[in-house]
Amino acid sequence: MSKVQYAPGKWTADSIMFTKRREAHGALAVRHGRSMGGTSAYALLGPDMTMPGAATNNPPSAIGAGWDLPWGGVGGPGLCFTQDGNQTWVRAHLINGEWEGSGASWANLTPMTSGGNANHKWVEARMKTYLQNFRAFDKNNNGGHNNYWYGLQYWVQVSIDPWAAPPAAGGNLYSYAPNMIKVTWRIVTLPKPAPGTWPWSAPAVAGTPAWIEATPALTPATMATIGPDLPNIPNNNIPAVLVNNAANLAGVGGLVYALPPGAPAIPAVASPYDGTVEIMQD
Repeated sequence: MSKVQYAPGKWTADSIMFTKRREAHGALAVRHGRSMGGTSAYALLGPDMTMPGAATNNPPSAIGAGWDLPWGGVGGPGLCFTQDGNQTWVRAHLINGEWEGSGASWANLTPMTSGGNANHKWVEARMKTYLQNFRAFDKNNNGGHNNYWYGLQYWVQVSIDPWAAPPAAGGNLYSYAPNMIKVTWRIVTLPKPAPGTWPWSAPAVAGTPAWIEATPALTPATMATIGPDLPNIPNNNIPAVLVNNAANLAGVGGLVYALPPGAPAIPAVASPYDGTVEIMQD
């Protein structure tokens, strides 16, 4: 929850206003003429995402050819992902379902092994800890009367390279799963609305989410503010690569799909808490 100043010296009650904003998704991945899963996603995550009642529950529900139904056309795999007896596959969210990420759209899902998805969940848990620290600042610093928020920019890019070993023929099921996903995050600050943007409390609470969507510029957070503002934020101990099977290290550093239309470019690292990780399939 957040407070914003709607008139000089007058603040709204603590309200859920800054959860997920500015979401963007790329097109579906097309491999051997068949679409399966998303290519990229972006969201700006806010501290109110961690408040009771703010988190959503969007389990994966997208189905269709390749996942749980036979592939159409000639030359495709003889089985779908749910029929694979060698791996347990999940429809992994690009933007977490608890962060309002869709589970019904393949643009926000990609096939991942259970091991790869577990590593992604570990990264998401660290991002949630960051958001909890942002919330603690907004609630406790200066009695909640702060003129800026902390937020988290979060990009996910799916690898162009498939998990199948070359030449990755169209009849190979693993040709339709990415080799890895690349997750990048940056801590930023953004200003709260200036006093007088709304005449009283109720429209300020109602209007702030759309205002965040459209208005404020983001400033990379550096240690000059993170140090005093976020004293309990944990160290960034996420490695550059998460892989369970050493044989998959050969795929590290592969090409990924472009950022989605409308998503900002990834800025330079501004603090030790910013990072990037390649999460391999297994």
